[in-house]
Amino acid sequence: MLFNSYIFVFGFLPAVLVGYFAIRSPGLRLALVVGASYVFYAHAEWWFPILMVSVTAVSFAVGLVLARLPDGGRRRLVLALGIAACLSVLGVFKYAHLLAHWTSGIVSLITAPGLPGFESLTRGIILPAGISFYVFEAISYMVDVHRGTVPAERNALRYAFFISYFPHLIAGPIVRYAKLGPQLRTLHRFDAEQFRSGLFLFSLGLTKKVVLADGIGNTVDIVLRNPASLGFFNSWSAMIGYSFQIYFDFSGYTDMALGLARMMGFELPWNFDRPYRAASPSEFWRRWHVTLSTWLRDYLYIPLGGNRKGPVRRDANLLVTMALGGLWHGASLNFLFWGLWHGGLLVGQNRLSALPFRLGRVLSVIVTFLLVTIGWVFFRLRDLGDIGSMLAGMAGAHGIGHPIAHLLPYIAVGAVLMWRVPEEWSWRLPDWGWIRIGALALLTVYTIVALNDTQRFLYFQF
Repeated sequence: MLFNSYIFVFGFLPAVLVGYFAIRSPGLRLALVVGASYVFYAHAEWWFPILMVSVTAVSFAVGLVLARLPDGGRRRLVLALGIAACLSVLGVFKYAHLLAHWTSGIVSLITAPGLPGFESLTRGIILPAGISFYVFEAISYMVDVHRGTVPAERNALRYAFFISYFPHLIAGPIVRYAKLGPQLRTLHRFDAEQFRSGLFLFSLGLTKKVVLADGIGNTVDIVLRNPASLGFFNSWSAMIGYSFQIYFDFSGYTDMALGLARMMGFELPWNFDRPYRAASPSEFWRRWHVTLSTWLRDYLYIPLGGNRKGPVRRDANLLVTMALGGLWHGASLNFLFWGLWHGGLLVGQNRLSALPFRLGRVLSVIVTFLLVTIGWVFFRLRDLGDIGSMLAGMAGAHGIGHPIAHLLPYIAVGAVLMWRVPEEWSWRLPDWGWIRIGALALLTVYTIVALNDTQRFLYFQF
């Protein structure tokens, strides 16, 4: 079920909110939201909740076992088995076909025929929406219990709420139990100001998605069908347009998720902080998809050794972390290259930081934005030939071309919002005058009318 759909806006959401605030029992409230979240998830495919139940049950049980065991080898073994079980679910549904393709290719080098039957079998596997997000949440919970940073949850309903809560289920933010768990022990009463704030944030996110992201995407999708035909200005305007499309699409979803949770009295972690303002690759990752970058840092980069074992090991850890972060986004080589591109940028930043000169803030922001935009080529285009053609066009190998006129107004609006306006989650509705509230209301009405033509969120496929 999409946030940007009539069935959600006028059916599912009102029913859940009315039922949620009508019920006074904390346990029944939890049950209502968990049940609604499973209905929300099953709307795409009836069997998706089975996988979520499996991951929930395994991680919840592992947490209980870890709470009873003393430190030692048995405790580490239980954690390893729990992580392996959750990753196996993700591996089968997300990476089986990629592994089969690679295995068939290796075998074909030796025997010529390869393994066509195995590869065709895995091709039919459907990737469940949101599986990458709730698997990472389950892993973070088990690791945090093992580390002693959060107590094991003994209430299965509260834990099921944490994993399945529909605002962050499909595309994040990636929530940790230390953030949401304590909020589940409070009976949230209806707060008119908080509800208006949540509705306000939801409306802003919906507008960003439908008006800006989809408006850009309708042109970019057409232009990028034939990258080999694009000259210097065509290719750069298309990729700068895509840079804003994916930002408005994903941050729009996050705004909607935070707004939905806020309507019900919950606060989810923010996930964006105007990332194209970053003056370095490391700052970009402190501003872009914050809950993923901090997850990779805390549960992968630091356990690998972080920067504690010298610059060579640090750089290797960065490359491994970003490569796996790229593959988390999708089981194909282009995502691996995207991760390695960003890993290379982080390594390059560390190496260049020893040099005596600095570019200055403004120039550093421009360079970082252009480097990130080049990286989006690997993210957006799946075919390696198309990626090569696009990069060649951006280098001027296909001629000068011309800017894509339809994208220029969107890019201008995106630039103003990115570099002149703070992130939406920090805005305060009481500070708004009637003119701005009226303008947002008109935009929201237009957005709702346009829902018939809207697209799926880009991060639904991850």
